[in-house]
Amino acid sequence: MTTNAPPPQSPRPPDAPAPDRVLPGLGFVVVTALFFGSGPTLARLAFDGGTGVLTLQIARFLVAAVGLWAWLAVTGRIRPLPRAQLPLILAMVLLSTGASFGYMTSVRSIPVPMASLTFFTFPLMVGPLAHLLGDERLTLRRVIALGVGFSGLALVLGGGLGDADPVGLAMAFGGGTCVAVSFQVSRRLTVDIAPTQLTATVAVGSGLLCGLLLTVHGDIHLPETARGWIGVLGNAASYAVGLTCLFASIRLLGAVRTAVAINLEPVISVALATVVLGEVLGATQMLGAVVVLGGIALAQSGRRPPAPRP
Repeated sequence: MTTNAPPPQSPRPPDAPAPDRVLPGLGFVVVTALFFGSGPTLARLAFDGGTGVLTLQIARFLVAAVGLWAWLAVTGRIRPLPRAQLPLILAMVLLSTGASFGYMTSVRSIPVPMASLTFFTFPLMVGPLAHLLGDERLTLRRVIALGVGFSGLALVLGGGLGDADPVGLAMAFGGGTCVAVSFQVSRRLTVDIAPTQLTATVAVGSGLLCGLLLTVHGDIHLPETARGWIGVLGNAASYAVGLTCLFASIRLLGAVRTAVAINLEPVISVALATVVLGEVLGATQMLGAVVVLGGIALAQSGRRPPAPRP
């Protein structure tokens, strides 16, 4: 006797998100890019307005912590943190502080477009890190994408956009490296902790760490102009919303897909720097920016689309 049973469907690749998670995940990515992309320009406004380096960091972490914990309390979404995850939470605090301090502070000494494109090499680092940790396989295509992306960065840095401060470049690159590592850490944390509560927890830890640094070295330097206050408060809001949506997108899409799909962020950073600060990339830097984004796109291309769930 014959049956009309449907043919078996091929299983989803192990690193592919479920189809019903793709669209919400991409939505979170767009919001992340919009808010994070505005961060460097807002930081420059804060610094130009007289804000101190650690003052800006404490402000962005404090505003995020207070706002998010208040939201969690009102909505009744506070849950106990798994004790087994505390070491990873501590690692996330250190990485988040390093990424924030490195990237935001770098714009004091180098133009925002250069800082953004240097920082944004982190999507190219996520693939190799995921390969080393056994999460995703590093293919030849991704290796080529790494070479293309960093070649573009060389054009950006070597195209004559002023005399770039090597300390500023190192801070931007170091901040990006912290983000690349944090993608792998947050991928494990968001399995057990909701993105909003994870952001709130990390913000508290990072704020306390910056406060400790301030007591050891430095003083509070509040903004002296209206533009400075706009920069501080806007930067804090960009951090709170951006990081929450970033964790949500990693939870839905995975670390590598999120890192690649978020390549809208440097475009937003460069565009805002041009409009608000008047910082314009030269022809060679523009070519380098296109090459960097091309390398990131190449890393994402050639993937099999996720098959429907059986």
